[in-house]
Amino acid sequence: MDRFIELGQLLDWYGAFLTERQRSLVRQYAYEDCSLGEIAEREDISRQAVRDAIKKAEAELRDMEDKLALIATNEKQRRLLGQLGETRLDERQKDLLRQLEELVSEEDDGV
Repeated sequence: MDRFIELGQLLDWYGAFLTERQRSLVRQYAYEDCSLGEIAEREDISRQAVRDAIKKAEAELRDMEDKLALIATNEKQRRLLGQLGETRLDERQKDLLRQLEELVSEEDDGV
């Protein structure tokens, strides 16, 4: 997976656990595709400070995913629901499957 996409996904799921400053820097880097220099200029800090802050935030986000595995679990649930949807189901089972898919879809909003 592309590093920026992965970082954005981590931010979506666990960003609430970062400081506002960390979220802002990572958002600019991952979502707005700003270079470290551009962010440094915007924030009036050094490029190295931006790099260090983003690296630290990324490490924290990855650590949370390593411990909680919310993203991995969600992806597995989606895969299993997709497989289940390919099987023959009666109407009640189809309704239950739709409800489960809605729940998993709501989880995509993250924490």
